[in-house]
Amino acid sequence: MNKIHENWSEIERAEELAREKTGDPKAGFNASTFWFGERHLMIPCLYRKKKGKKGQEVFTKSYSEIMLYAKYCPFSGKPLYEEE
Repeated sequence: MNKIHENWSEIERAEELAREKTGDPKAGFNASTFWFGERHLMIPCLYRKKKGKKGQEVFTKSYSEIMLYAKYCPFSGKPLYEEE
């Protein structure tokens, strides 16, 4: 997929706001993630797992994290990539 650079502007604005609010010059989405080639946007989604016997499951108190690949900007709704 090819990145649509102009559609990343809202993401970059949100990251700049995070840097201003926190004082951390490296604050941003996926700041600790290393990518080969261009940068991608992954959005963390928290969820609780189920435990217990089948039919009597309950959700755990603690949360787990799953990363979702964003194809559209969550702020503008514009596509971030174009199909090759």
